[in-house]
Amino acid sequence: MVATYLLPVQTALLLFPIVVLVVMLPVAVVSYRRRGRAGGWANVIFYAFLFYLLAAVMQTIMPLPRNPEWYCATQNYASTPQLRPFYFIEVIEQRARGRWTPGAMLRNPALWSTALNVVLLAPLGFFLRYMAKTRFVAAIAIGFGTSLLFELTQLTGLWFVYPCAYRLFSVDDLILNTTGAAIGWLIAGPLTRWLPNLEPDRDRKRYAGRVTPSRRVFAFLADAIGFATLTAFVLGIMTLFGGSPQGPVIVILAGVWFLLIPTLTGATPGKRAMLLRIERTNGHRAGPISLAVRYGILLSPLWLLWIALSVDNWDIFANPEQLLIPAGAVISLLIVGIWTPLAVFFGDESAPYERLPGQSTSRSCEKGRAIRSPDEVAVMGPTRRGVGGLDHWCHSDLHATGRYGGGVGHESDAIRADHWPGDGPDRAQAAQRLRPCRDCPACACGVRRGGAVL
Repeated sequence: MVATYLLPVQTALLLFPIVVLVVMLPVAVVSYRRRGRAGGWANVIFYAFLFYLLAAVMQTIMPLPRNPEWYCATQNYASTPQLRPFYFIEVIEQRARGRWTPGAMLRNPALWSTALNVVLLAPLGFFLRYMAKTRFVAAIAIGFGTSLLFELTQLTGLWFVYPCAYRLFSVDDLILNTTGAAIGWLIAGPLTRWLPNLEPDRDRKRYAGRVTPSRRVFAFLADAIGFATLTAFVLGIMTLFGGSPQGPVIVILAGVWFLLIPTLTGATPGKRAMLLRIERTNGHRAGPISLAVRYGILLSPLWLLWIALSVDNWDIFANPEQLLIPAGAVISLLIVGIWTPLAVFFGDESAPYERLPGQSTSRSCEKGRAIRSPDEVAVMGPTRRGVGGLDHWCHSDLHATGRYGGGVGHESDAIRADHWPGDGPDRAQAAQRLRPCRDCPACACGVRRGGAVL
């Protein structure tokens, strides 16, 4: 019996790495946008919850019948749903056979099955309260809906994958699973005091302004997967309708994704998902030529490989210009494969594909949201947009003490007193204690030209 219950857990352990690879990028996007980081206790607990869900699903559908036709022809115990509420009590009494000693109860398989049905969704109720702050009634409704989904999966033979039901649909399972979800929700209340705080504000104030190597990697992966998906879709449509050659189409799509969109918006779709932007070292938005140099260097291994594969006949003696391809590959390997990882992961300098065109990657703003905290002193000057804009002032004392890594991107222009909202004698004094800044770490994000401040 123990092996039967361990098999779903073992299967979940084998499948979990694959599931993590599938959801890792979307989870990182959401985490960076909410918290400013992809690590920490919040992600650890989320992946623990993900493993629990996977194990619960495996517990519901396994073990699978090896020969469905033979099984459905010879076994019919699950063909009729069990609709008698609290029938499990009668089953426990039948299996006990009048023996109610602790040892006999531990050997009662019906009691173990009942207990496991309660435990199955207890973690769901716990996570709903701890992670999602779900109320009691909503948690019970979600627990009941999850249990009903599991039972219908069993009743339909894994949603008609199998010709018959190989697990019994039981109304008792609905009762016990929902009870377990309620118990888990109740247990989460007192335990939350000793568990890590999952509120995003603390992480966001500390990490939102950082451009970390992992953030760059996730942005690059988002661009690579997004561009590959778009290219596959467009080429598939063209193949379906008998379109033109694929090479020029790929070049046009690459120009749109890596040149046109960043020129107009300041970031590629992948960088925008990670709240990053590309700008020149003087703070201005990067232009198309600068972007072409940037991505020409960064993507040089790919286009050099493309050129090498397009050569039909390699003959360096008859065509010595072909030597430029391996020479470029060596230079590309040094810049992209060695220099860039060393600069990004182990150094504080810009990556070479940013340094050569005079660019930098910085934290971007998410329009329409604002961060406020008790120890933050920030005032936005009035603008026609009504949300915030170019007039962005920060308390100079916070930066003078280095509390927020002061000095980063601060301008030395004197503030004009008439920029301070309101009237009164304190306006001039307040103006002396405030100064304009860009990319202010105290506000977790910098000025977004013509937009809002995060």
